[in-house]
Amino acid sequence: MTSRASRVSALSIAVGVALCASIAFPLTVLAQEHKTGGNEGKRPIGWQVRNDAGGHKMAGDVDTIAFAQMTPGFHLTTGPAAILWHPDSAASGAYTVESTIFLFPTNGRDMEGYGVFVGGSALANAAQSYTYFLLRNDGKFLVKQRQGEKTVTLSDWTPLAAIAKQSGKDAAKNVLRVAVSASDVAFSVNGAEAVRLPRATVRPDGVFGVRANHAVNAHVSSVGRVK
Repeated sequence: MTSRASRVSALSIAVGVALCASIAFPLTVLAQEHKTGGNEGKRPIGWQVRNDAGGHKMAGDVDTIAFAQMTPGFHLTTGPAAILWHPDSAASGAYTVESTIFLFPTNGRDMEGYGVFVGGSALANAAQSYTYFLLRNDGKFLVKQRQGEKTVTLSDWTPLAAIAKQSGKDAAKNVLRVAVSASDVAFSVNGAEAVRLPRATVRPDGVFGVRANHAVNAHVSSVGRVK
């Protein structure tokens, strides 16, 4: 008998395929793409997923994430909040990470964040550490840092007019960028700077990837380092 988790995952992927087919995704050429090829319709090869401890469950008793390669990029539907990354995608020194994300209908979950993280280390164990940059469909952004089980807010939820909001049946496209220099880190959306923080505070050296909170339905068409 097919498990409830499998049915939920299959339904999420089917919905994602139908929605993706209605939009032409521009493929951004990045200097270091996350590796997502070779497993169309299934989890991208080599990618890792970690749910937040004690995360909310989806469909009552199902704790699942639908995560499938859909070129270009991948489609993601979360139950619990999670981070997703490829171990080969790491950056240090001066660098810029950019990701184009399409947010699909939220079904009223406009307060759920989605975006990218940088500076990841020990991501598979209790000492996990990373800094994440999220958007919400109410037009606000957040920068926060996880240090083991603790999280520290670096820039609380703040409105930014440049954030595209999802409404109706159309997906909202947002391009998130994290630009790291020797002294600071600039976070921007669709070319508009959201906030600039000291490099020492952000601690950006390490693995980069994607983060999505509870009940997010999104297509990540590209994520990687730009020249």
